[in-house]
Amino acid sequence: MGKSKEDNNDAKEIKVASVNNEAMVIMEELSKKYTEETGTKVTFTILSENEIRSKITQDVGLGGGEYDLVTLGTSDMGTYLDNSWTEALEPMFNKLSDEEKEKYDLDDIFKSVKTSCSSEKNGLAALPFYSESTMICYNKEIFEQKGLTMPENPTWDDIYDLAVKCDDKGKGVAGIAIRGLAGYGENQYIFGSIMNAFGGQYYDMDWNATYDTPEVREAWGFYKKLLEVAEDGPTTCGYTECLNLFAQGKAAIYYDATVSAGTFAKDDSAVKGKVGYAPAPTAKKENTGTIGGWGIGITAASKNKDAAFDFLRWATSKEYVKLVQEEKGFQSTPSGTRISTYENQEYLEACDFAATTRIAIETADALHPAIGDTPYTGNSLPNLPEYSSWGETIASELASYISGQKNLDACISTCQDVIDSAAEEGGYRD
Repeated sequence: MGKSKEDNNDAKEIKVASVNNEAMVIMEELSKKYTEETGTKVTFTILSENEIRSKITQDVGLGGGEYDLVTLGTSDMGTYLDNSWTEALEPMFNKLSDEEKEKYDLDDIFKSVKTSCSSEKNGLAALPFYSESTMICYNKEIFEQKGLTMPENPTWDDIYDLAVKCDDKGKGVAGIAIRGLAGYGENQYIFGSIMNAFGGQYYDMDWNATYDTPEVREAWGFYKKLLEVAEDGPTTCGYTECLNLFAQGKAAIYYDATVSAGTFAKDDSAVKGKVGYAPAPTAKKENTGTIGGWGIGITAASKNKDAAFDFLRWATSKEYVKLVQEEKGFQSTPSGTRISTYENQEYLEACDFAATTRIAIETADALHPAIGDTPYTGNSLPNLPEYSSWGETIASELASYISGQKNLDACISTCQDVIDSAAEEGGYRD
């Protein structure tokens, strides 16, 4: 990890395809230090979430070999490995010396996170760059002005009622900032957790689609109602847009990834020191937090696998965490991955969201996403190779329903059919 120039002559350049989240932009900047140390240049292609998912799927799925490393969401990591699009990492770790293994310290990664980065059949598929669950953030200043209190463990009805009371579009403040932009990793990441909370699920244990149910319909209706007190033009707002709205003080409540809290605590945030935190809201289901985030995998078509593995370990190491803290401050620390981060007293003192994040990460249960038994794992994003396709259909139908272009019956019918067809065509049924 971070080999010297003399020891790392097998590759002079490795290429990375990455989502444009802030943590990855920092990684691109700090990779120059890796280059100084090893002589290996690291070139990045950084695009928005929907764009990079599509580009990675096209290149890696077809074995194009344009990239050595790619950022993958939790629903993709195991799938890519099972399809032989990326490299299994456990054999690569097994080749390391005892000293190298001890330095990286795989056991320092939260168990739930390691599971989310793995395939049930083929083991570790990617290393976590940052991991996240979901939680509520709220503007304490706005709540105090309106005499409101956030419950310690809010329900979705609580959140809606509070958002209604805070919604003041005339003053440029939305009741809640919540994703509405279509995308299987955009609105579906958030809505999937709402659907689970309301008692919905995608399949029963015989792989029959269970989307056209009262529970799922109730979740759709609630989501549309909630977006009426959300930001203007919600179907154009994804993770980045909602993050910026809340950071600018233009939304009273924010429901999204725990990793967002670091942005709100920075000096350039309008809500620094004004943010309160609460667990993911409940409804029929109690534990509704997701386990998500971004990991990095090595492409099967890479011609520079050893160099890629060296950079991958560097970028997800304890030493990298320390480097980010020194260069960018504790609020920019890649969150949710390493136990040691949450045992660092300086980090805990600098980041008041750390304890809430750790609880959310450790209690998220990706193996039991719904109230009923499911044949699949994965919280908001099921760990199924077909999901990237039918998840996009649901995302699009959701956006059409929210914008009033289609009615609920038509949208639910389309979703039920595409989910059911995926199980049939995928050979999941006996």
